[in-house]
Amino acid sequence: MKKNQFVLTAVLFLALCFSKLTAQTVYITDAGKKYHAKNCSLVKTGKKGIELSEAKKSGYEPCKICKAEDIRPEADKTKAEPKDKPKKTAK
Repeated sequence: MKKNQFVLTAVLFLALCFSKLTAQTVYITDAGKKYHAKNCSLVKTGKKGIELSEAKKSGYEPCKICKAEDIRPEADKTKAEPKDKPKKTAK
């Protein structure tokens, strides 16, 4: 019984750890309606970090300059980018 409880606890702990790794942080300001990447040139001061999902729920839109939505969290950067397949043309 103790072994099963230990395994269950370990699995839950790992699941919680990995869920935080995949959350993407974006930055908002008090006055703006856009969310930004950490290094966006439009927001130098007064920025507050929140999760991307929370920013979307709150009605924020992605910045067109830094394209914060396109930036993946560190945990996802190890995955290969899917390549666009060339379109086949009918002959």
